[in-house]
Amino acid sequence: VMAPPGIPVEAPIKPGTPPADLSSERTTSPLFPATKSSAPAGAPRLHGDLPKAAAAAAAAPVPSLAEIKAVIPAHCFKPSLARSMAYVAQDAAIIGGLYALAWAFANVDGLKKFNAAFLPAFWFFQGFMFWAVFVLGHDCGHGSFSRYPAINAFMGHLLHSAILVPFHSWRISHRTHHKNTGNYEKDQIFHPYTESTPRSKTASIVADELYFVLPLAYPLYLLSGYARPSNHLNPNDEYLFTDSERPLIRTSAACWYAMLALLGGLAIKFGLGFVVKYYFVPYFVYCAWLALVTFLHHTRPGTKWYNTKNWNYVKGNLESIDRVYGWFEYFHHDIGTHVVHHLFPAIPHYHLREANAAVKPMLGDLHNKSEEDIVESFFVSYDAWRKSNVIPDDTDVFVIPPVEKAAKKQD
Repeated sequence: VMAPPGIPVEAPIKPGTPPADLSSERTTSPLFPATKSSAPAGAPRLHGDLPKAAAAAAAAPVPSLAEIKAVIPAHCFKPSLARSMAYVAQDAAIIGGLYALAWAFANVDGLKKFNAAFLPAFWFFQGFMFWAVFVLGHDCGHGSFSRYPAINAFMGHLLHSAILVPFHSWRISHRTHHKNTGNYEKDQIFHPYTESTPRSKTASIVADELYFVLPLAYPLYLLSGYARPSNHLNPNDEYLFTDSERPLIRTSAACWYAMLALLGGLAIKFGLGFVVKYYFVPYFVYCAWLALVTFLHHTRPGTKWYNTKNWNYVKGNLESIDRVYGWFEYFHHDIGTHVVHHLFPAIPHYHLREANAAVKPMLGDLHNKSEEDIVESFFVSYDAWRKSNVIPDDTDVFVIPPVEKAAKKQD
């Protein structure tokens, strides 16, 4: 299948195949002194929640990817272009309806007096729908939107450029995240740092101030990186991209700048306040959703991180966490069903629940799911992660300890 002019794509990933590999100021965050093991020579070097880390180090091998895939119905790996486009139409209709309501509250005489009360609701729900659009573009990036790489690339650019995401740039770094989930030496986001490893300014800010920068975390990540300083809009970034990928990055960056130019044109015509009110406030709400969901799907007390020597694809991705978002779940396309998605990113979002139900009996306790309230769980998980996200060099297994245990140890 040929790509549309100017939008080259790579070959699609075969269903069930892990994404292809890509080629990490000194940290000062507080450690839990009593959670570092003093292991004899040759023993695993453990950190964090020591009983759970020891159990992880001694655990039996996890099932292979092929063994897990064998219990999933084959049709779960088959995307439907018609069904995917129906979800695009649904999201576009909701977004259009919210903008029509915004116009009515701003211009219809009987509604104008309620506009100030309407706007916060509009910002929240429109921002959430921007996030839903991101998830559909996310399917494009994984090749699960359709069987056609050219359509995946075209729709990925259309959906992601509209919310200021450079499609191929994000797709490539996100592929690295999937390939290395649970490997603290190679993952892309919210991983612990060793004491001697430099980290980007973005990582330092997020580690110390995530409560306050949730709306800014994703733009900061795109423009300055997390694992190390990098820029998703720079085709020549040596950390993120290979030489063969640079033309793809130029295409996506051009689409990103075109969207920015469109917003600039709207600002010239209608005023900067208009664009801020009706685009950028929802945009930052969407960015907060993206950062919140990404964090929750990979972080809570008990989450395990391995070094490269002790990591493998299945073991690392089984540290992903299913989350429950209530009625939001349908509208952001079942992204909370995250464990099976991380193992098999080629499964379309509308087959995730069926695939998840198929693998749960086989995985048993290896399947991570949290039914905690997402707001409460965020604060608990962030407190635990913030206080323990710098670990000793050469750690073999790190398990995020609960905050309560840390507090007792320090007293």
